[in-house]
Amino acid sequence: MTGTQIKLLSKMKKLIRQGNRRFATRKDRDIISELLKIGISLEDAWQEILLISSKDYVFDYKPTYAKSNNSLTFKNLVNGHVVYIKLKIEIYNNSETSVCLSFHLDNN
Repeated sequence: MTGTQIKLLSKMKKLIRQGNRRFATRKDRDIISELLKIGISLEDAWQEILLISSKDYVFDYKPTYAKSNNSLTFKNLVNGHVVYIKLKIEIYNNSETSVCLSFHLDNN
C-alpha cells in the first residue's frame, strides 16, 4: 500500500468508529446472505473491517468498479474463510461515510 492508501484506510476506520458507515445495496449480492455464509453478523463485519491492516491489501483486479481513487480492496481471513472486502468513502446524507461495497467469500 502507498502512504496515500494507508491514510485512506485510517480515515475509513475513523468514519466507521464514528458511526458514519453503511453497506452498499447491490443487485448481484445480498449482504445478509453473504455474511451468513461466513457465519457473522453485520456488526461483526464492521469489527472485522476495523481489524484490516495494510498487509491485507490486494490490488483491485476489477478497477472499473472503483470509479475513483477513494476505494481499497482487501482479502482477510474471517471465521476460517478468505473474504473479499472492498471499501470506499462517499458522501451520504451530506457527510463522508465509509461504504462497504463487498464483503463476501473470495471467489479466486
